[in-house]
Amino acid sequence: MKLFFKLLFAVIILEIIISISCTYIIEESSSRFLVNLSHLIIIFLSFPVYLIDKSYPFYSDGSANFGFMLVLINVLLQTLILYAFIRITTKKKN
Repeated sequence: MKLFFKLLFAVIILEIIISISCTYIIEESSSRFLVNLSHLIIIFLSFPVYLIDKSYPFYSDGSANFGFMLVLINVLLQTLILYAFIRITTKKKN
């Protein structure tokens, strides 16, 4: 369980840093390549919830609580996928 919470914390921090930097690049850059790359990174970061609706979780319509809940669900799903991947790969080595 410690590993899960460490991964959750790491995913939250990385997602915040990457989202802020991608948003900054989209707003301030004139390079089409960097803007398109930033859009792809944001789609990758929101992948589990992005399958439900293309505007989720970062550009969701609705209240701030709904957007926060979507981001939290997205981060939890990403952490669970990463945790399962780590557990499976470490068990195969043993």
